[in-house]
Amino acid sequence: MIKPYPKLLLCLLIQLLAVSVYSQSRYEYMLDIEHIIKKNQYEIAESQFKKIDEASLSKTDKALYIYLKAELLCSKDIYTEAYNNYLLSKKMFLAIDSTDRAMDINLNIYNLIVSRENYSKSYKKYFDEYIAYAHKTGDSTRIARSLMLKAEIAYDNDRPRESLKNIRQAIAILLKIHNTKLAVQLNSYLGVIYNEKIHKPDSALYYYRKELEAIKEYGTVDELCNNYINQAGAYYYLHDHKKAIEYLKLADDLPFSGYKGTTRQDISEFLYLNYDALADYPNAYKYLKINKKITDSLSVKDQAIAIDKIETKYRTKEKELENTILQGKVKTSRILIYGIILVLLAIVAIALLMIKNARRREKISLQEKLIEQQKYEKTLKEYELNSIDMMLEGQEKERQRLANDLHDNLGSMLATLKFNFENLKLRKMELRDEENKLYDRTDELIEEAYQKVRGIAHAKNAGVLASEGLIPAIQKLAEKISIPNKLQIQVVPFGFNERLENTLEIAIFRAVQEMATNIIKHSQATEATIHLTDHEDNINIMIEDNGVGFDSSKLDAENADGMGLQNIKKKIVQLGGTLEIDSTPGKGTTIIIDIPVKND
Repeated sequence: MIKPYPKLLLCLLIQLLAVSVYSQSRYEYMLDIEHIIKKNQYEIAESQFKKIDEASLSKTDKALYIYLKAELLCSKDIYTEAYNNYLLSKKMFLAIDSTDRAMDINLNIYNLIVSRENYSKSYKKYFDEYIAYAHKTGDSTRIARSLMLKAEIAYDNDRPRESLKNIRQAIAILLKIHNTKLAVQLNSYLGVIYNEKIHKPDSALYYYRKELEAIKEYGTVDELCNNYINQAGAYYYLHDHKKAIEYLKLADDLPFSGYKGTTRQDISEFLYLNYDALADYPNAYKYLKINKKITDSLSVKDQAIAIDKIETKYRTKEKELENTILQGKVKTSRILIYGIILVLLAIVAIALLMIKNARRREKISLQEKLIEQQKYEKTLKEYELNSIDMMLEGQEKERQRLANDLHDNLGSMLATLKFNFENLKLRKMELRDEENKLYDRTDELIEEAYQKVRGIAHAKNAGVLASEGLIPAIQKLAEKISIPNKLQIQVVPFGFNERLENTLEIAIFRAVQEMATNIIKHSQATEATIHLTDHEDNINIMIEDNGVGFDSSKLDAENADGMGLQNIKKKIVQLGGTLEIDSTPGKGTTIIIDIPVKND
């Protein structure tokens, strides 16, 4: 990994650069400043920029000078002036036939417009012009960048698949021209799309890790920080909050530059959310306070910037008025009027910022109350799950008691009756043929009743507790409820080399039994498949049918037929698992259950 230069060394290098400015061309000097800006070292860049004498610049130098000015204005959030300077720089580059530079400025203008909230479609002109020039010149790098722009627009308009397609095309082009560094960096975009839009955090982690390998080889500290935060986001969606916290702390320990305040703010807020999800309320509250402190400091900074802007505008206007007075075109009284108006505007702006800050504080207070509410809801939820667990346990005990009663009481009685009946038959050897037939028929009925009672007694816990285990029990269930030429249920197991804990097997069997019952009662399906996979630390169950389906968003928890499903769902949640239902009218139903397995 490339380590960032210490700040002192950077300052020494900049000083040496300033000393040697007269030994190199102004244009090369300004190109060095552009390179510093790209590293987000804006204070150093501005210090060097102020040493340039604008009046002595040639047309070529002046075009680059205006462009650098726009970049620095943009870093200070002075967007209107930055926009005007970008346009002026583009016009000057076109005038000196530097079309490449002019077209690249279209990218800066595009990024400036779309970075604002509620941005207009005015970016399209610059976007289209850049893409047309890229294809006209056949420049592979610009074509790749145009694909990246298309991907960004598709992402903003909730078209993630289109966005993925454009990014992958860009990567292919960059690899073809051996721009491996930029190609690998695009893995970050792929990760964000999978995590935020397609909601596949596992896939997102794959691309973030690929990007991390490249960053360690030739990246910057800011890129490393963003990668850690992105990985934390993926682990958050995977509910691996401890891992998310680990990466957030790695990011927080980095000496990154860039927008340091807002990045620290994001990290503290994300740490608060992860600790809250773990019910670690002391740490959640700790980072909530840190986030509030950073938010307040940024608010004060915003107010200072706003006041500084207003003061700058005021001084500019005042100077213009003084010049007008000297020229005899404006009366002295107008200075006072403009001054009062601008002061009033300053007061209004400051008041608005103070109101905004107060609302932020109110939001933090509401979040603190939310933590307390979540504590109460968690306690209530645990009570409800324990009640369901006791109910299911009671059902299993009642089944076992009934089986024992059948085996120990009624079974023994039938056995005794059969024994006595056989003795009676032996003593009646001289009976007529009709009476012998009656004895034989009665003997058969007693034998049949005895075998049925014995079979019921040995079918404790619906076969789950039998020696065969979970998979044979489910396979027998599928065979029993399948109807030839009407409903075929297939069981596809994978793994399960060892038996699971008894209560877990019972819970899984009851869940599958409930889902199978619903298929028979409601789905009108002709085919259904039950996939069971043992991942050692996780059991995955997927039940699919080709039935009529339903609108899963309108599943009524109060419906009587849904009580069994609701109880099963709550039992799975108690076991630390999840149950998801994906169904569309006319397109069948898929139910996915994931249950973690604790290995001793």
